[in-house]
Amino acid sequence: MTTASNKPFNRFTINLASAKFILLLFTYMGTTAHAAPNILVENYPNGQLHYKVEVDSRQEPHGWYREYTEAGMLKSERQYDHGVRHGISRLYYTTGELMTEWNYREGKRHGPSLGYFKNGQLKDQGAYLDDRLEGEVLKYYPSGALKARMFFKEDRLEDESTIYYENGQTQHIYRYFKGRVWTRKDYSPDGKLLRKQEFPIPPNLP
Repeated sequence: MTTASNKPFNRFTINLASAKFILLLFTYMGTTAHAAPNILVENYPNGQLHYKVEVDSRQEPHGWYREYTEAGMLKSERQYDHGVRHGISRLYYTTGELMTEWNYREGKRHGPSLGYFKNGQLKDQGAYLDDRLEGEVLKYYPSGALKARMFFKEDRLEDESTIYYENGQTQHIYRYFKGRVWTRKDYSPDGKLLRKQEFPIPPNLP
């Protein structure tokens, strides 16, 4: 009796729950279908994958663009935003180790730039600002010892740059003005000054 009087309410509850489930299911399926990238692939004549590219509806690169060697090793990978490089770009040695990593913003290198030796040791590091090297750039020996410290302004060497022996002693000191060296000092591995030079700077450098 009490059970019979509750049946219509139960049917209504079940139907409403089912409707919500179906709506959520279609929403999920639609979202998944929209988010799934289209992928273009091309193979080498030997059948090995050459590149694989995520593209948008206009067939422009959008997402990851990956290129492989004929031996099947990843050669490079980069991110695109509707045909424009935007995000991470990486180059690899032919043996598969990471060689270089840049960041792009709207088609220009912008942000950290890192280079590596095959053993994964850091080789160099710097930063780009609107596709130009800007600020401090460091280079290293395979041992990890500092090899050079340089400064860039608008993609040109500026101020003081120092080159080091692997033992940490200064080898050369250069001073730059708008990319042109105007003084140079050379040192022996034990720190003795060997030579000092000055160079004329052309007037009205751009």
